[in-house]
Amino acid sequence: MLKKIAAAALIAAAATTAVATPALASAGGCNDRSCIEVDGSGLRVDMIQAHTKPGDSFYGHFHIYGGGIDVNSPTQTWGFSGYRIYPGRDLPNGSVLCVEGWEQTGAGHALRGRPCVEVHF
Repeated sequence: MLKKIAAAALIAAAATTAVATPALASAGGCNDRSCIEVDGSGLRVDMIQAHTKPGDSFYGHFHIYGGGIDVNSPTQTWGFSGYRIYPGRDLPNGSVLCVEGWEQTGAGHALRGRPCVEVHF
């Protein structure tokens, strides 16, 4: 009888672990004047958007990087509509995606925020 209970418990545990649901890769946030939005499912990242906080803008560029991604936007005036890229692929579990907003100034460039999100299962 004890062997049957142990076998049933083992089968129940195996069934529970085999039916794990994927975590959503959709996340976002802001730091200083720059924001990041990531859309996807599980480890798949379909879209990454860099933008300013609502009502804000700056002249410069965004740098999107992490998980094998390294992209700079064109230099222009950026607002809330922002800059989007579409990776359309799985990223390594634990990848950290970041956006840097770089405002062009008379002295060069000034960092206007570095928000990041982690992609994990």
